[in-house]
Amino acid sequence: MIDLFKSGGIVMWPLLMISIISLACIFERLSFWKESIIKNDKQLNLTVEKYSTINSTNYFKKENSVFIPLERVLVDTLKLIDHSILDDRKSIDIKLALEISIHAMQSELGKFSNLFSTIITVSPLLGLLGTVLGLIDSFSYIRLGDAGVNALEVTGGISEALISTATGLIVAIMTLVFSNYFNSLWKKQNSILNQYCGKFEILYRKNNF
Repeated sequence: MIDLFKSGGIVMWPLLMISIISLACIFERLSFWKESIIKNDKQLNLTVEKYSTINSTNYFKKENSVFIPLERVLVDTLKLIDHSILDDRKSIDIKLALEISIHAMQSELGKFSNLFSTIITVSPLLGLLGTVLGLIDSFSYIRLGDAGVNALEVTGGISEALISTATGLIVAIMTLVFSNYFNSLWKKQNSILNQYCGKFEILYRKNNF
């Protein structure tokens, strides 16, 4: 494996660094979505009903483990409302508070999306660069008119070109698959937030007005 890595040329080092970054981000996102995904509509409805009856920030001092995005949005919404009341200002409208909280949640749901896009674009380009460098290295050993050619050195350059290209494609494909998966979860979670935050708004107005 080490010999294979070395035979890929100098571009293997940035590709190695990129692959490590990609894997670290993928594992972080897998951990996040594992804690965040709830497919049970009944549990989501219970969450909405639970938070629609809360109107004091004292409650949140006891709640330290808020995992799913819906809960985070509802908690942030209620905190916005309570802070506006404590500041002796006009209470912020529940709909506006929900929109602010949902918007703030987007940065967490779409975390690393730009990084994944960059890795997907850069990895094949680095592989292509390795291809060019490998072929240049191979052609440098070919002399027109010479009776013999050092086949070992020529094939070594071609091997470098192929290995770096394959590595760049592998990194890009792996990152693309997980990036698309995370984006699909992001879209699904947005749909859940919009649906259940609408239910929360109705219940909150009913319980507090």
